[in-house]
Amino acid sequence: MSQLKIIRDKAAGLKKRVLLPEAATDIRVILAGIRLYTENLAIPVFLGSESAIHKLAEDNNTSIPAAITILPVADNKTEPDKISYFREKLSHKNPTDEQIRAMSSSALFTAGWLLDRGDADAAVAGSVASTPDVIRAALRTVGVAEGSSIVSSSFLMEMPDGNVFTYADCAVVPYPNSAQLASIALDAGNTHQKLTGSEPVIAFLSFSTKGSAMHESVDLVQEAFNNASVKNKGWLMDGELQFDTAFVSDIARRKAPESPVGGKANVFIFPNLDAGNIAYKITERLAGALATGPILQGLGKPYMDLSRGCSVDDIVNTACVGALLSV
Repeated sequence: MSQLKIIRDKAAGLKKRVLLPEAATDIRVILAGIRLYTENLAIPVFLGSESAIHKLAEDNNTSIPAAITILPVADNKTEPDKISYFREKLSHKNPTDEQIRAMSSSALFTAGWLLDRGDADAAVAGSVASTPDVIRAALRTVGVAEGSSIVSSSFLMEMPDGNVFTYADCAVVPYPNSAQLASIALDAGNTHQKLTGSEPVIAFLSFSTKGSAMHESVDLVQEAFNNASVKNKGWLMDGELQFDTAFVSDIARRKAPESPVGGKANVFIFPNLDAGNIAYKITERLAGALATGPILQGLGKPYMDLSRGCSVDDIVNTACVGALLSV
């Protein structure tokens, strides 16, 4: 059974409430919401004008089941609470009244507001909005998770032989410092554990293995590993390691015989976005891996991002991932 099928089955058992704030502008979101409902994978909630959402569905020969909830973005009953929420939440930034009203009338920010106050378990956006817009809405509502220092991303990489690995960061943080890289690693380990049920074995990757080369980037990876290992003593992790040392047992025995991770890693932490993004695309295209992501991590609650080129399947899968991460 594929890992995505396992994720969908687990999500179906959780019955989590998932917000879809782009339903009024993207038929793919509507179709994904209908699939989530009809296949009992999650409880979809559309945000936006009810008339606009139904018209978009009808224009595409689609009928929305009456049981699917549609919540307006602008609602006179909730507007005072929402205005008060954003004013208090962002008081340190001294927002203007116009900025507050803009956030209150935004579907992305409304989704974050609902998520933060516990009216939903996850939100999925990005089929229309850009990644920076999605992250901005998430940061100004649910915020960064306790214990995390930065929002990052990971990809779940399912290989043709059924093995599943997590790569991070591949989409968000260009050049993390050592503290940020440690946070990315711990968040990626948590993501891997929640989505696969397997204990993370984390490798901090470099072009050097255990001091075989000297460079400031090697120092950064070593510092990140030391930082992360202090914060979580229960997981196996090591660094700095070259990829072959982290992945191939025979090479690990020669290059790093004392490493607890050598040849066994299932979570790979790349030193920068160049390496992570290139690596996941090479693994996807040359090794035939199925890449699920980017999965936003490090947020107070799951606010998931999509590629604007996403398919209906991608939206469904991302909603199921968000449901699992909410546990």
